Amino acid sequence: MKIFLIVIVILSFFNHTYSNELNCNKLDKLSKDYAKCIADKSKKQGKMIKDKIDKELEKTGIKEKYKKFDSKKTLKDLFKKK
Repeated sequence: MKIFLIVIVILSFFNHTYSNELNCNKLDKLSKDYAKCIADKSKKQGKMIKDKIDKELEKTGIKEKYKKFDSKKTLKDLFKKK
């Protein structure tokens, strides 16, 4: 679990999502167009971050371990050998 958190923190510091920002500064800050521009920018950056994290988790194998852990109902099931 610690490795999972470390990967997320590292990816959030070293992402390059800010290079493709939309320019919302030209719009009036009280208009609905400005709010829409900010929402679109947030969605785009969030999707890029999510995709980057998913790729890194698949490379390290943490995603498979999390799925295995998440599928168990109790700790007893987790440590039961098949």
